[in-house]
Amino acid sequence: MTASRILILARRVIQQMLADRRTLVLIVVVPVILLSFLGLLIRAEPGVLVVGIVNEDTGAALGPLTVSLGDRLSALLESFTEFDARALTPAEARALLDNGTADAVITVPAGFTKEVLRSRHLALAVEFEGSNPMIAERLRKLLERVALQAASALAVSGTAPALAGGEPVEALDVALAATYRHSGPEYDTLDYMAPALVGFFVFFFVFLLTCISFLRERVAGTLERLQATPIRAHEIIVGYMAGFLVFGLLQGAITLLFTVFVLRIHYAGNLLNMFVVEALLVALSVNLGIFLSTFAQNEFQVLQFVPLVVVSQGLLGGVIWQVEDMPGWLQPVSRLMPLTYANRALREVMIKGESLFGVADLLLVLVAFIVAVIALSARTAGRAKV
Repeated sequence: MTASRILILARRVIQQMLADRRTLVLIVVVPVILLSFLGLLIRAEPGVLVVGIVNEDTGAALGPLTVSLGDRLSALLESFTEFDARALTPAEARALLDNGTADAVITVPAGFTKEVLRSRHLALAVEFEGSNPMIAERLRKLLERVALQAASALAVSGTAPALAGGEPVEALDVALAATYRHSGPEYDTLDYMAPALVGFFVFFFVFLLTCISFLRERVAGTLERLQATPIRAHEIIVGYMAGFLVFGLLQGAITLLFTVFVLRIHYAGNLLNMFVVEALLVALSVNLGIFLSTFAQNEFQVLQFVPLVVVSQGLLGGVIWQVEDMPGWLQPVSRLMPLTYANRALREVMIKGESLFGVADLLLVLVAFIVAVIALSARTAGRAKV
């Protein structure tokens, strides 16, 4: 083993790496950008929970005072910094739960305080929006605290030391009577994350497959020979897209069926609707792979696109963190990413059972991305050189 030969070879590798600016960016800049995003997301405070209260309680006499548990619950909700408490009518509550603006709605019926005093049982009727089980569980624990504090406040609200029969007010039973607009108590974290994970893995693997395959077509000279024929650039792109779509859709179908039937996630939507959303994501991934492959000279350079194109969308596309919980300046960046809209559409369909018409606005955004990338691919594919 000769040290001089080893040093010569090592120096040659270093010189090659220093001459490749793209590799230097990958080594120095990209990790800093991604770690910055990750640090911001992990340290971001959880979003404020929107809780509506439909208060129809007329109150009850307790000693010399008239006490209303509905009013006390409203005051307690406003005192919690975790809540954005809103007084609502029944119609407003239904509308906010349907469109996902409210995370939960508490309904306090007429005669609620009197019934609690009579039965010594405080059952707080809560309807959770429910599409995110993690939020529902966090809400459930906080609302149990609210109910306990309301019961404790009732004990000291008047001069009467006990209820009828001599039972102290402190003996009140407290419970949540929970219902769910979407999903249910059986849903867990995987059920919420599965739609986004399906979208992410389909996007990642189809993008990688297409990018490398189209690069090989260029390296082999196939694309150059095609350009010498009467076929037009956009016809080449659409033809390649159709071929790659077959395998992309196959992978998408396998991913979806494995998630649903092997991992046994809970879902409410139609499987065909889920596959349609996946198909649009596959079409986008294929065209994005074709477009970006024209800027790569070898397969290693293809892999350099993965951190910025795929990993960044995994962090900012709503796979783990909700877009609404991200720092305000980061949310517009997230909304520029197609995976954000695909993930929202998949969650709406799989968890809430929405039809394709219900997510039409999200699908139109995906279609717009697809058309834009096809146009870019048609312009750059013919100019790409190996």
